[in-house]
Amino acid sequence: MAQVLRASGLEGVAVESLWVVAGIFSLLLLASPFIALAVFLVVRSRRDRGGFLRRFFLYGMLLLSVLLTAAGLSGLLALADPDVEAGTGYTAFMLSCVIVGAPGLLLTARRVRRALAAGEGAAGWEIYLTAAELTGLLTAAGAAAVWGESLVLDFRFDAASASVALVWGAVWLIHHRIAGGRPRSVRLRWGVILGSLAGLAGSAVFAVAFLESVLQMLYDAAAGTALVSSAGETLRGSLAGLAVWGAVWVRCWWVPARVRDPLWRGYVLLAGVAGGLLTMLAGVWDLSYRILDWWFGNADELLAGMHFMEAPRALALAAVGGFLWRHHRAALGPGAAPSRTEVDRVHDYMVAGIGLLAAAGGLTAVAAAVIAASFPAGFYSPDRSALAAAVTVLLVGGPLWLRFWAPIQRRRRADPGAELGSATRRIYLVCLFGAGGLAALVSLLILVYTVLDLALAGALDAWVFYDIRWPLALTAVVGAAAGYHRAVRRADLAEALEKEAPAVAVRSVVLVGRSVGEAARMVQERTGAAVQVWERPDEEAPPPPAPEVVEALIQAVETSEYERLLAVVRNRGVEVIPYEAAQP
Repeated sequence: MAQVLRASGLEGVAVESLWVVAGIFSLLLLASPFIALAVFLVVRSRRDRGGFLRRFFLYGMLLLSVLLTAAGLSGLLALADPDVEAGTGYTAFMLSCVIVGAPGLLLTARRVRRALAAGEGAAGWEIYLTAAELTGLLTAAGAAAVWGESLVLDFRFDAASASVALVWGAVWLIHHRIAGGRPRSVRLRWGVILGSLAGLAGSAVFAVAFLESVLQMLYDAAAGTALVSSAGETLRGSLAGLAVWGAVWVRCWWVPARVRDPLWRGYVLLAGVAGGLLTMLAGVWDLSYRILDWWFGNADELLAGMHFMEAPRALALAAVGGFLWRHHRAALGPGAAPSRTEVDRVHDYMVAGIGLLAAAGGLTAVAAAVIAASFPAGFYSPDRSALAAAVTVLLVGGPLWLRFWAPIQRRRRADPGAELGSATRRIYLVCLFGAGGLAALVSLLILVYTVLDLALAGALDAWVFYDIRWPLALTAVVGAAAGYHRAVRRADLAEALEKEAPAVAVRSVVLVGRSVGEAARMVQERTGAAVQVWERPDEEAPPPPAPEVVEALIQAVETSEYERLLAVVRNRGVEVIPYEAAQP
């Protein structure tokens, strides 16, 4: 029993540590844009000490004036809604925003116009346009979704949300028109990319809710599991949100899709392909888990109708995620081998990496459960649901990794030059080997610590394998994955070095002829051999050798099997004679 308590205590510490680490990484992720902005400001301020800070505060004042004016106008228009109970403080604050913000907006806009006419502050203007356009779009879309929901659910005109949508929609439209009037090389970049990302996320959320409501109504009707259901209200509410955010996504998606620059491709790969794939995998995993959990654990305890009540959500996630994945994958272009580009490789390696991580996590959980199952049943309480979840992750991630990794290796064998020279492949293998090795090292450290702690406490016995089942399983699985990718990387390096190695071992070339100085320089640059020129005194100075003669000489040097060559160069041909150094 002491071992069990000790094991439980260690597991509790591990879980708490995991949450702490997750919180730290989440804070770093949220703070990364502000850190990047601070570094950018410091670097720019060193280059242009006074001017950059002056423009920073100028555009900041312009943005603040726009926000104050729009907030005050929307707040005053919201007073027309009889449901808004506003006191004198609310009215005074909104009037103050308009009274202070509108004159400040006019004065600051005039100063900005003069600065732009003088060719100053182009970068600050870009940042301001992006921030104002995105703020107006998100606020207007959110308010429009609330207004549409009040119409379809309560059949009521919500003047407050309508006023917010109207005012902030005008803010977005004005800045969107200004951004669209710039030169094509700089217009509609970050503003529409971020707007498309927001529209994609909002559309996906409401599409999942809408499809889940439809499937839930069909499921309830077929299984008879709900007497009173709110799926109808959710259906209408999600339809309103889907219409608003879908319009935002469509408007912002087609604008940058016509440009197809690296920024757009990065957005499609990270947000569209990876986001859609993870959403689809979440739905597939949830549905598969419920099937396995019911089949192996709860088939005799629960009715199928009650157990699969959450299945519509899983189906909705899988359907919406699959659609987004396929849509954005098709937007990147065909991925056939004859036209395979680096973008295709990024997609394939990214999906293979996601599948590998899922498979490794599932295999680790299964291995830990197998180790625990080797102990007597009274020693621990087996969790069949957790085992079903682990098996499901393994069954989803393993085939996904194999589905993309096997074609990658086939292309590598068919066209080694293209795949071995790919930066994406090198980054993928190095990151997997490095991250896997680091994870295995940390797991091994925890394993050794646990064993030594038990040994020093005098409690080292056969039950130690139960205490170290998680670090032992993680070390084995992650170590095996890292070792495999290290072997693949070493094979790539060996073949690349073999291809880069010179086909011949020519060390020196002696050129005999007249006017062969330029030919000697070209042979030395192309072959790397040391070239020595011997002038022939028995010939008049002819013109330099023809280009085809020089190419024939270079080819003869590259294909030679000897270390030293003597080449007699003539205008219409060349004779290559191998020789060896005389013995003393």
